[in-house]
Order: sequence, then structure tokens, then C-alpha cells
Amino acid sequence: MECLTGYIGFSDESQEGAGSGLYLASLPGLSADLLDGVRKRMQTSSEAFKAVERRSVLKFRTFFVNELNKCWNLSDVAHAECLICGNKPLLSVSLWYLMGAEMMAETAGSERTNRFTTIDLEKAQNLRDEYMDLFFNELHTAVAGIDLSGCVENAAAGGDIQVLYAMP
Repeated sequence: MECLTGYIGFSDESQEGAGSGLYLASLPGLSADLLDGVRKRMQTSSEAFKAVERRSVLKFRTFFVNELNKCWNLSDVAHAECLICGNKPLLSVSLWYLMGAEMMAETAGSERTNRFTTIDLEKAQNLRDEYMDLFFNELHTAVAGIDLSGCVENAAAGGDIQVLYAMP
């Protein structure tokens, strides 16, 4: 899922522009101090962000395939990467929230929480839950709006989506 790497940035001050124009530091509760606080010994803030990004992208693919199968009757989900990469702008907000949730999970699991971070454990867990809810809502909306024709032949609708063909 290389197409998603670097698509969401941490902050517009710490990186050159992210492809999506979305930055984690613009979500409530996320800051450069938080990222610095959760980094592990011998790890830079950039490496800490990359670790969160890697986990988020892997989870995103799994959640995407699950949601795709709810909305569309696909016998082969190998098209997931094509659909994700071809619809990055549509999926960007959902990925943004998933990365925010993953950063909050990292914060909640950090030994340094409460000592060096700018957020306490309960707030981190509440924000993680809130970001996950927003992620699932955004993902559902985005997947429902995906045009499968570029990656999948003869896709049949399932779940919430119905494809209607009108004949003259």
C-alpha cells in the first residue's frame, strides 16, 4: 500500500506537503509534543510517526476490504489496492481519522503517558474511540461512493448499495 505512505502528514510544519493536505496535528488532541512524548527510546519523532503510519495503512486495507464486501458482492478482493490507490482523495478523511485513532492508541499504550505527553490516558482512550467511530462512518460513506469500473468487471451491488441500469 505504498500509495498511502506519505499521503497523510503529521504537521504542515514538520513535513513537506502531504499529498492529501491533511495533517494529524490538526485533529483535536494531537500535537508535536504528543508525538515526541510517545516516541520510544532511540527513536526519532519521524520514526515514531512512520510506525503509526505503517500500522494504520495495514489496518486500513483490512477495514477497507471488509467494508467493500458489505457494500459490493465481489468474489475477488484482490482489487482492493487498485480501488484504494485509485480513490485516495475519496478515502483520505477516513484514513486521517484511522491514523488519529492509531496515534491515540500509541499514546495510551506509551509508558511515557502522563509524564511527558500532553494528554492523559483517559482522554487518549476517549479520543481513540471517537476517531474510530468517525473513521468507520467516513469509510462507509467513501466505499459506497467508489466507482468500481476502473478496477473490477461485472461488480454486483450488495448490502446498502444498489446498482440500477436503465434501458431505453
